[in-house]
Amino acid sequence: MHRLDPSTGALRPHRGVRSDGDRTVVELTLAPGEIAVMVLDRTTDAADAAPAVFTEVVRADAWRLVVESWDAGEPEVLAEDRGLGYVSREVRPRTAITRRDAGEVALAPWSEISAVGPDVSGVGEYTATLSVGAVEPNARYLLDLGSTGGGLGSVRVGDGPERGFDTAHPVVDVSADLRAGDNPVVVRVSSSLNNRLRARGYYERVADIVARDVGGEERTQHAVVREYGLLGPVRLLREE
Repeated sequence: MHRLDPSTGALRPHRGVRSDGDRTVVELTLAPGEIAVMVLDRTTDAADAAPAVFTEVVRADAWRLVVESWDAGEPEVLAEDRGLGYVSREVRPRTAITRRDAGEVALAPWSEISAVGPDVSGVGEYTATLSVGAVEPNARYLLDLGSTGGGLGSVRVGDGPERGFDTAHPVVDVSADLRAGDNPVVVRVSSSLNNRLRARGYYERVADIVARDVGGEERTQHAVVREYGLLGPVRLLREE
């Protein structure tokens, strides 16, 4: 029995399998919304394997945060005159990106970090160092991000590549990237535009269709501040 990683196509043996006569019983623990694709090879007998146990190696508590705050910029006007008696003009929306260096932070939603605030949408880059005493050559190491508030992102450990993650269960296999000693870690997390649009009053002009069609009430959308960013806790785990 193997488990397929939908984002990379990689196969790895799945632990948590037992035979029951002509049946194969698979044990899975999934977070809400997490994807699992299992591959059963019927050409061979299934090998029983106890469920994996994960031990915390180290926890990353000290982080530096820089956020790219995205907002509407000044539009660019493109004018074209072909000498036919008229001038065509095209307005191209542009994005204004402001860099906000929050310095060292405790992991929390951007709305609770004074240097960022509740009105920001964009991309946050978190940097930290994982100090590992020794790395077992055949062991599997996972970096568990805890939560990213549903935001897309990537992880890079040391000189390894940027690796994506399942937003419902942001855990990344970093076995190939981890080294004994200090390992720099970079986590990038994006957000939706909800908080910026809310701050700009966008939702005050958008009708609440559900309230109108279901309850017969005419009103505009009511948007709340969403929790963005790397929320943690971030832990390096070793599979036993």
